[in-house]
Amino acid sequence: MGGVWRGALLRVLVLQFSWALVGGQVRYSVPEEAKAGTVVGRLAQDLGLEAGEPEARRLRLVSQGRRASVEVSGASGALVVSSRLDREELCGKSSPCSLWLEVLVERPLRVFHVELEVTDINDNAPVFPAARKNLSIAELSLPGSRFPLEGASDADVGANAQLSYSLSPSEHFALDLQRSEEYRESLFLVLRKPLDRETMPIHHLVLTATDGGRPPLMGTVELMISVLDANDNAPQFNQSVYKVQLLENTTEGTLVARVNATDPDEVSNAEVTFTASNTFPEKGLNLFLLNPKTGEIRLTGALDFEDVRSYEIQIEATDHGTPPLSGHCKVVVEVLDVNDNAPEVWVTSLSVPVPEDAAVGTVVALLSVSDRDSGANGRVRCTVWPPAPFGLVSTFAGSYSLVLREALDRERVSEYEVEVRAEDGGSPPLRARRGLRVPVSDVNDNAPAFAQAVYTVLARENNAAGAELARLFARDPDEAGNGRVSYSVSESGGGAAVSGGGWRPASSYVSVDAESGRLWALQPLDYEELQVLQFEVRAVDAGEPALCGNATVQLFVLDENDNAPVLLPPAGGGPGGRSAVSAASGADSAELWAWAAWGAPVGQVVAKIRAVDADSGYNAWLRYELWEPRGKGPFRVGLYSGEVSTARSLEEADGPRQRLVIVVRDHGEPARSATVTLSVSLVEGAEAALGASGSGSSGAGLRPAEDSASVASVTTTNVWLVVAICAVSSLFLLAVVLYGASRWAPRSAVLSGAGPTTLVCASEVGSWSYSQRQSRSLCVADGAGKSDLMVFSPNFPLQPDSTAKETHPEAPALLQTHPLRLQLMLRDNVLKNQSYFPESVSFSEDDTGDARAAMGGVCGAASLRLLVLQLSWALVGGQVRYSVPEEAKAGTVVGRLAQDLGLEAGEPEARRLRLVSQGRRASVEVSGASGALVVSSRLDREELCGKNAPCSLRLEVLVERPLRVFHVELEVTDINDNAPVFPAARKNLSIAELSLPGSRFPLEGASDVDVGANAQLSYSLSPSEHFALDLQKNEEEGESLFLVLRKPLDRETMPIHRLVLTATDGGRPVLTGTMELIILVLDANDNAPQFNQSVYKAQLPENSERGTIVYRVTATDLDEGTNRNVSYSLQNLFPQDGRGVFGIDRNSGEIRLQGDLDFEAIGVYRLQVDAADQGNPPLSGHCKVVVEVLDMNDNAPEVWVTSLSVPVPEDAAVGTVVALLSVSDRDSGANGRVRCTVWPSAPFGLVSTFSGSYSLVLGEALDRERVSEYEVEVRAEDGGAPPLRASRGLRVPVSDVNDNAPAFAQAVYTVLARENNAAGAELARLFARDPDEAGNGRVSYSVSESGGGAAVSGGGWRPASSYVSVDAESGRLWALQPLDYEELQVLQFEVRAVDAGEPALCGNATVQLFVLDENDNAPVLLPPAGGGPGGGTAVSSASDAGSAELWAWATWGAPVGQVVAKIRAVDADSGYNAWLRYELWEPRGKGPFRVGLYSGEVVTARSLEEADGPRQRLVIVVRDHGEPARSATVTLSVSLVEGAEAALGASGSGSSGAGLRPAEGSASAASASVTTTNVWLVVAICAVSSLFLLALVLYGASRWALRSAVLSGAGPTTLVCASEVGSWSYSQRQSRSLCVADGAGKSDLMVFSPNFPPPPCPAAENGSAGKGPSLSSVASAAENSRAARADHSRKQTRSDTRCRCWP
Repeated sequence: MGGVWRGALLRVLVLQFSWALVGGQVRYSVPEEAKAGTVVGRLAQDLGLEAGEPEARRLRLVSQGRRASVEVSGASGALVVSSRLDREELCGKSSPCSLWLEVLVERPLRVFHVELEVTDINDNAPVFPAARKNLSIAELSLPGSRFPLEGASDADVGANAQLSYSLSPSEHFALDLQRSEEYRESLFLVLRKPLDRETMPIHHLVLTATDGGRPPLMGTVELMISVLDANDNAPQFNQSVYKVQLLENTTEGTLVARVNATDPDEVSNAEVTFTASNTFPEKGLNLFLLNPKTGEIRLTGALDFEDVRSYEIQIEATDHGTPPLSGHCKVVVEVLDVNDNAPEVWVTSLSVPVPEDAAVGTVVALLSVSDRDSGANGRVRCTVWPPAPFGLVSTFAGSYSLVLREALDRERVSEYEVEVRAEDGGSPPLRARRGLRVPVSDVNDNAPAFAQAVYTVLARENNAAGAELARLFARDPDEAGNGRVSYSVSESGGGAAVSGGGWRPASSYVSVDAESGRLWALQPLDYEELQVLQFEVRAVDAGEPALCGNATVQLFVLDENDNAPVLLPPAGGGPGGRSAVSAASGADSAELWAWAAWGAPVGQVVAKIRAVDADSGYNAWLRYELWEPRGKGPFRVGLYSGEVSTARSLEEADGPRQRLVIVVRDHGEPARSATVTLSVSLVEGAEAALGASGSGSSGAGLRPAEDSASVASVTTTNVWLVVAICAVSSLFLLAVVLYGASRWAPRSAVLSGAGPTTLVCASEVGSWSYSQRQSRSLCVADGAGKSDLMVFSPNFPLQPDSTAKETHPEAPALLQTHPLRLQLMLRDNVLKNQSYFPESVSFSEDDTGDARAAMGGVCGAASLRLLVLQLSWALVGGQVRYSVPEEAKAGTVVGRLAQDLGLEAGEPEARRLRLVSQGRRASVEVSGASGALVVSSRLDREELCGKNAPCSLRLEVLVERPLRVFHVELEVTDINDNAPVFPAARKNLSIAELSLPGSRFPLEGASDVDVGANAQLSYSLSPSEHFALDLQKNEEEGESLFLVLRKPLDRETMPIHRLVLTATDGGRPVLTGTMELIILVLDANDNAPQFNQSVYKAQLPENSERGTIVYRVTATDLDEGTNRNVSYSLQNLFPQDGRGVFGIDRNSGEIRLQGDLDFEAIGVYRLQVDAADQGNPPLSGHCKVVVEVLDMNDNAPEVWVTSLSVPVPEDAAVGTVVALLSVSDRDSGANGRVRCTVWPSAPFGLVSTFSGSYSLVLGEALDRERVSEYEVEVRAEDGGAPPLRASRGLRVPVSDVNDNAPAFAQAVYTVLARENNAAGAELARLFARDPDEAGNGRVSYSVSESGGGAAVSGGGWRPASSYVSVDAESGRLWALQPLDYEELQVLQFEVRAVDAGEPALCGNATVQLFVLDENDNAPVLLPPAGGGPGGGTAVSSASDAGSAELWAWATWGAPVGQVVAKIRAVDADSGYNAWLRYELWEPRGKGPFRVGLYSGEVVTARSLEEADGPRQRLVIVVRDHGEPARSATVTLSVSLVEGAEAALGASGSGSSGAGLRPAEGSASAASASVTTTNVWLVVAICAVSSLFLLALVLYGASRWALRSAVLSGAGPTTLVCASEVGSWSYSQRQSRSLCVADGAGKSDLMVFSPNFPPPPCPAAENGSAGKGPSLSSVASAAENSRAARADHSRKQTRSDTRCRCWP
């Protein structure tokens, strides 16, 4: 194969040499649009490749990110066209168009560069940016104006892209193409002839571009030129004057008129806005609202025909052009009258109050009635309501007098509300009313009158001095002083007779308040002294003359309980009676004596108590009560009679004397009482008779303590009592008769005078609410009836319905009674019911005749003069007319008013001749002395009447006595005192500079408040060559003043014109007014903005930030206002890709960078800047801005991977080409020079094959297992400052070669497995690692059949594959069958791992499997020792069963601890599972025997006695220490015998134990086998001891011997034994001490914990581990296990009974 490689290497060297000779590259040329399959060149031949090599070495093209459109033919190796070649798509405008291609060949990998030039053909026609171009050119643009156009573009290059332009024929436009080497071409559209929008609003042209190719190609664009209208037409109204009629009650919002103006211009120049420039009169400014868009005029206020009858509105229509033009019209609104004004009523004079005695016909008020409406709407009819007592009399048109038609009575009606009603003649009629308040003045024609002729007043006795008894009221219907009443007590006929005798006047008891009529008590009243007081009260008014009225007052004194009962002496007092009465009255108690006979019958009167009370009625009604003794005494007292009588028969047991205490009480409140002590002596019948005869009629045996005085006064008292009873009875009878007469007798309605006093009797419960009569009988001591309670009811009449005009306060009631207490109470007030009886005023015939005679003469003279005055007034037409010029001085006599009215000298002042004005200042007055009408203040006709002519003032003249009204008409004539006045001193007008001569501009004329010739105005204008005045007069429309343009305006020559407009009136002297006209010429937009440079140059680094100012262009405009406000815009940009890169501020002209510049994309930008003003139409100027972009190092190098051969085999040779790279930088110059490096520097390197091309080659040998993949970074850095860097990361994987065999982690694996495991259980997991990949690293496992197996306990050899198997893929080790520790302890075999490489490699590992013991065997009982030939049978029998039965002998009296027998057992398991213990199961408790725990010896626990019986049956259980523990049971029958029998048994059994024998056989057979058994036991003990000693030596040697760190080779198999408690988690050595019964120390159970390291996972329980234990640890564990197992077969000998323990 070396020859082949040498041949290939030779050809490569030849190819490289030939490549170097031709300059390192191949160049081809092909025209664009060549057909597919066209051969460009013989590439393989030019590269020096032989036939067949291009396809064998895979000659191919590599393009760098774009479609090359060429390919290499596989068979011939030629370069052919594969798809459409479009030079414009590949290279754009770049020339020449060269494509750089990379050609790759493999075996070995090499790269070559091919340059392919695509030549241009004329396959692209010129293309404009758009198929249609819209241009807007102002109609007023001047010829020569230039408008830039965007030229066409041709994608071809060279002559194929040379363009020429042509324009379709037009008389207005031409083309101008400017060529410049520096700034390329600029295409302009030039205006040759002025435009006329009205003739041709749009021009359609076609612009054609033709290239220089063969054949030539063309492109066209349609130019649509819109002529922008100039505002040269003012709006025109379809009428110059609009006339409208409106009713004055037209509602707000009503459409008045709609004006319409049209403008022949278009767009904003044709949009018209309407405004109201002037309204006459000015009051109409807020009445009408003009819609500025529609021209609708709507009513926004209320019209008033009476205020303004016609309105003139000046309407101006203004378009939206610049400058705006306007048209004018006038709207005349005539207001039609409707009946919307109600009549108005004024009171010009009011004479109030009217005396109530005024004569009929007296004039009360003068009224003036008017209506602002006209015609029938202004005719008014007047009435008065109520029709009486006043009436209306018409004195003149619109004037009325309110006169008295009926007599007045102020007391009946004190005031009249009169309403004058006016109604006009409209339809519907409107009404008005005026209320008049006519008070009636008072005349003293009514005397005061009391409500009652007689007043009854009740007053309690013992009242306080000054207490109010009642309130009297006398009413006088007159007012003020005439109705003011004063009260007094009449001294005549008023008084009372007192009880002591004599007469006392009433004024000594009472007094009355002069103003309020309150009745006062001057002193306390005493009922016992005075019962009735009658007097008269007088009421007098304060009128002139004074009138008076009287009333009688009857004052009844009511009794109070102010006297206590007084005890009277016994009847028959004789001469001494008076002194006895006096003594009794002076004290509240008395003492009397009486006699009673023993055996007196029940009811016999013993004595009679006599008492009297000075009060009356209830207060004098007495009752008698027995106070002592209480209870059932022998005596009782009559309640009202006072008689003391026997209550039962008197007995001796009652004693010789009875003392009675009797209380006498009245019925007053509070009750008053007196006490009397009666001593009754009980005597025999004869003594009682004597006492009775001695006492006379005074009662049975009653005598006073002072006998002489009492007996003397009895007779006198009885006489007076009889007189009193008769008097009271007579009075009572008289009272009843009088009460009945007054009750049922007919009564007059009015008590006109004082009547007699009526006495009325009522009971104690009588009240005003009771109608029945009640009476009680009062019995005095001697039994006579008494009615001494009399009440006099006041005889107030009921109150009728009162018609009084004045309401007085209600007085409190005079009397109120409490029916429950049965007494009459006095209140300090009077009854609420009061009456008023009006009385008519009448005169006698004599008085009436005198009055009429007195007034007849005065009224006759006045009537005569009035008739003369009315006659003269009728002769002059009912009114007087005067004339006076305005501005007349104060005091100027207008006319002799009094003389013209027919008044004589002195009458004007006497009858108060005066003027009455109706709401406005008249400026004239009547001279009081002469009665002439004179000027009082300044007379200004314009102020009084405005523009109305003539100016007439209607005055009303009043004269009194009687009241009359006259009308005077005063005409104020006009003088020329007001000069014409313009609305403003200065008027500003704005006129467009382009306004045509003859244009008219309306002006507001002057106004003159004068009238007539004084208001006739003429106008003149200051000299001007541009303007003149035009005054148009029309009867319907009035005057219209216009300013007319005579000559065109030139704003540049004169921007402002100042004129003076003068108005002259026609008065004498002539007065003038002026107004300054300031005319501002509005500029026309006739100057386009001009730049100060046509071309601006700017340079910008390509890394300039956004917002950087590129340039600030400036353009100026000679116009003013908005016409000179310039806004800048970018109209065109070359190349088109630069749109959005630049922006210009519309106001400042600053061009700022808005995008990112890229020198590599575009090196030069050409911007077209337009400066347009804000005129209408706008004009614009143009300039060009050339922006050159400066290159910056802003492009980092770019690295492309053109070919990548991966993965690289790890056994590849040094120098192998891994990748081909292409490096470029878009920057130019030093910024574009690139240096390349590779990192990391090993194991790859870079080799430059051509400019910008590199090869990545292998520099060192590879090892995939050490590094399977390389991250290679190719770094490129350019030569800029600062330099920019780029990198390209390559991922180079290394492919695998099978050079590594599988290897296990350990040479030997130790696996632990418990016995009795399930078949198929996982024992361990083995793993062999192969660092190769894919199939080379895929490992399969198997068990080696050679050298692997184990010797079984039954003899023979078994291969390992019969026990275990391994999974070929995962390496898991499985158990094929359950393991048995007793059969197999250790299994050693070999596992093989093989990979899948070519060739396959393998590795081996040894596995040692240790079987761990489980407690699966129960203890087996052995026959007694020395069994001889039968021993085997005994053992077999014992092994087959879990229980056995034995016999033994024991001697009576055997000592404690004597061995009776020994139980022998063995366990096939090992370790803890084989360690046995013995337990006595039966009998429980304190039996005679015990068993050694670990020895099995049955010994006596105490001395055997006869009580224990001849035989003892023991059940012994043998258990191992496994988990769970397994056991066996043996029954031992011990026969208790005498000492000789025991000795015989012992000698027969030898060393087997005292008397132990099996259950079957005889004693002779047992004794024959004892010797044989002992011999075998001695041999076993020696063997076990030797093994134990050997185990200790080996354990010590393995424990402390030096171990090597690593077992490098396979050693002999080591047996490891571990107990069931041994685990990987125990590291310490554990030992247990065992003490036997005889005290000998024994350590036959020693557990050595294996010191294996902890398992890595729970799988260690199944015997698997990551790494096996060391061999020394395994050997030590095996020795310990063997020693522990030998302890169970060693015989133990008995020694000292002392227990010793050692570890």
